[in-house]
Amino acid sequence: MNPLIPQALFNLDMPKAKYPADTFTQVATSKRHVSYGRRDIHIKEAEERLMNKYRMGYSQLHKYLVLKEGINQFSTPFL
Repeated sequence: MNPLIPQALFNLDMPKAKYPADTFTQVATSKRHVSYGRRDIHIKEAEERLMNKYRMGYSQLHKYLVLKEGINQFSTPFL
């Protein structure tokens, strides 16, 4: 070894992770496409108005509205 190079440079131990690798799971994301016909201009206009009203982008608005309707459709009503 070269006496001019400090021994610390040859310490190649990598730091250990705080959490095991199996705690991080990756969920596969899926993309879906919405197609609009020539006569669906009113739907696009409603989307634009809702995006402005709720101040959300298209994806965020879609998720919000699906969750909102899902709660309305599938939640147990108070009796």
